[in-house]
Amino acid sequence: MQRRALLSTLGLTLPTTLAGCLGGVPTAGDGDGSPEDGSGGAAGGGTHPRFTETSLTSTGQCERPGTASVAFGDEAVTVTGCAHGRNGCAVPVLADVSYTPAEDHLTVVIASEVRRDEDEACTEALLPLGYEARVVMDGAVPGTVSVVHDDVDGRREVVRGTRDGA
Repeated sequence: MQRRALLSTLGLTLPTTLAGCLGGVPTAGDGDGSPEDGSGGAAGGGTHPRFTETSLTSTGQCERPGTASVAFGDEAVTVTGCAHGRNGCAVPVLADVSYTPAEDHLTVVIASEVRRDEDEACTEALLPLGYEARVVMDGAVPGTVSVVHDDVDGRREVVRGTRDGA
């Protein structure tokens, strides 16, 4: 019957132990001075842009795997592309979004991930995965954006776009 004692102790101590780990996301006013808190400078834009929203939508199959395009808006960057999945259960995922203030450069990493149920069978053929990723920013939109695919073809930069189109 020591199980009951253990479980009741865990029920009381676990929430207290995790309380500091599950706090909210820092806002612009309570950061540690790192670029993510809005205090860093971005070339040509004043303050460092922070990500206010990142999303990825699967657009289904596409025609040209290994390609992407970048569109710049006033506060957002939209990436449309086609990655490779290793089988019929692969889906595109937004693996990473990072900003380098010194270079005024945003990097968007798109990966493919297999998602299936235990009893689900997947085709063994490579599958082109269409996607649209959107990064909404608070502040200036970066001068350059790189799109990296990390899929069955390996990790590589597939496009680099500039805000002024040069």
